[in-house]
Amino acid sequence: MRALVPILEDIAASPDKRSADALLEIIASLRPRELEAPGAATQRLRAMISVLQTRPHLAEGLRSYLSEVFATRVQRSLFADLGILTNDSIVGAITKRLVAKILPPAHDDTYLQDLFAALVREARDQHWITELPEQVIVELLRVIGFGSARTANERRMDGEMIEALRILSFRLASIGLEPDFLRYDSDAASRESPFVAQTDEVQALSAAAFAALADPTLPWPDASHLDVLLDQCEKHIARIRKLARQGGASIALTYDAQRAGQTIDRMRTLVRLAAPDSSEAQQQRKLAFFRELLQHESEKNSVRAVLVRVTDLLALQVTEHASRTGEHYVASNAAEQSQLFRAAAGAGLIVAFMAIIKIFSAKAHLPPLWEAVAFSLNYGLGFIVVHLFHFTIATKQPAMTAALIAATMDEAKDGKPPLDRLETLIIDVLRSQFIAILGNVIVAFAVCLGIGFAWPYLFGQPIVDATKANSLLHDLRPVMSMAIPHAAVAGVCLFLAGLISGYYDNKCVYARIPQRIRQIPRLRRWLGESRLNRMAGYIENNLGALMGNFLFGCMLGCMGTIGFLLGLPLDIRHVTFGAANFAYGITALGFDVPLYLLVSCGVGVAAIGLTNLLVSFSLALYTAMKSRKVRFGYSRQLFGRVLRHIAQRPHDLLVAPKPIRQPPGQ
Repeated sequence: MRALVPILEDIAASPDKRSADALLEIIASLRPRELEAPGAATQRLRAMISVLQTRPHLAEGLRSYLSEVFATRVQRSLFADLGILTNDSIVGAITKRLVAKILPPAHDDTYLQDLFAALVREARDQHWITELPEQVIVELLRVIGFGSARTANERRMDGEMIEALRILSFRLASIGLEPDFLRYDSDAASRESPFVAQTDEVQALSAAAFAALADPTLPWPDASHLDVLLDQCEKHIARIRKLARQGGASIALTYDAQRAGQTIDRMRTLVRLAAPDSSEAQQQRKLAFFRELLQHESEKNSVRAVLVRVTDLLALQVTEHASRTGEHYVASNAAEQSQLFRAAAGAGLIVAFMAIIKIFSAKAHLPPLWEAVAFSLNYGLGFIVVHLFHFTIATKQPAMTAALIAATMDEAKDGKPPLDRLETLIIDVLRSQFIAILGNVIVAFAVCLGIGFAWPYLFGQPIVDATKANSLLHDLRPVMSMAIPHAAVAGVCLFLAGLISGYYDNKCVYARIPQRIRQIPRLRRWLGESRLNRMAGYIENNLGALMGNFLFGCMLGCMGTIGFLLGLPLDIRHVTFGAANFAYGITALGFDVPLYLLVSCGVGVAAIGLTNLLVSFSLALYTAMKSRKVRFGYSRQLFGRVLRHIAQRPHDLLVAPKPIRQPPGQ
């Protein structure tokens, strides 16, 4: 207190000064020092309250000083801007924040927002302010005298909140008339639109509020009608988001929807805080608003904060499409199980030949760039062929089925998710995944084994020499090589491929690509109306899968070259290609392979497959749950139910259960 008392005495001597230096000195005096015990700032604040209680003239001087400091600065920008996304594009918002990190904006002492930023900088680690007990801050405000008799300066602060409300009202109307909004809600341009109607209501409310501030005998205006209009605006935004799930969403639409929601929340806050209410509840609301502004000020130049705000909803659009695709990867009965195995077997056959092309591309010893192009085209075009024949790559399932599981978790009723349905879905997913991997690996291994065995009889030499064969087998050993880390890299690529598929599915719908294809005159002349419609329909249903498969192949093909250029041990290991290389390696050595090496490579292939699945599934499930804001508190209960199901009916992991037949007449 030796530092605080002289500051308070100086303030009491001239309480009408407008400089914020004394306030910055108070913050610096309260700020905890390094290595101090937790609660040091609270102890200092309690001591300051004791001094103010014993010396009323200091409390009165501090109140007059704070009122003067705050009221003589323009406050509306603080209330209307801080914590709300700007009308820049998302790229512009990120660029502005990056520039501000390097070159901070100039300080203008006439604006309260700049003073607030200076206070946060003086506080340095501002978390200690938010950790101050609420009752202590309320006691400080009571001792100072805030919330009792309202001074002219405090009424001016309320007037600034009303001005901020008017600014936000016009901004909300502007957002509601954005082209992306009108695309999904054409009625928003009419006078009946709540985005337009709320501006008239705010104008009437603000006029009555200014009159009540000038003459306290007049009643404060009722804001219930404005609240109704803001509710309608929120319903319009929710409706637009719902329609965007079917019609696709853009970054601009997602950004504007987020900005509109923030604007409505701030308008409601300002309406409540500007009312002449001296109750303790009102003081607590103002304190909560102050802490909220403090948090926003600390994140003002955070690129991560704006990305998290905007990308969550866009990620929801992407995972929404992925969850629909995931339904095709789950076999819930014997017929679907048989179809899934055949699709996986077909993919294994194609992968066997892709592995041959990869081996001969590597034998060509092309320059790094062209080698990456050759590998990428082999993988990318091969995966597209797999898709064109309606075959299934097993490791692509987790990115889709994880989104489906998250969507099922989100279907909570009375706060409890459908655990029975989740249990059945997880068993179906595990069985489907096992069947798909079995089809991929067995067929790829068997076909490569046959090709590798027949190759010397057809061409006079093994498909690879002994050195390359030993290298192929060594790369599969789980402990003696980088097989597991490289399998994790492939798992990340699988996860990204799922996001890419969902992104292009969303983009195809939002950009109306099929309709635009149908409007190309040359294609109509060349293909005819019927073929053009079939092509547009195919693109509508398959663009995401085609792009996801091709770009996944490019990621796999380029990873080794990227590692070479960066000097990092980057590469990929995929379970199906691992099984193919395993077969080519042992046939090239004439099946003269030690038993320990066979066992080690077999375990390595299994470990690669498990790593592929776990990494891609974990990332996809986390993204899907985060985008939906799912907080699943039943993990232990669900895990226990799944384990009991497996213990009681382990055959369900291998064979789909037969449907229960209903007795006749039911």
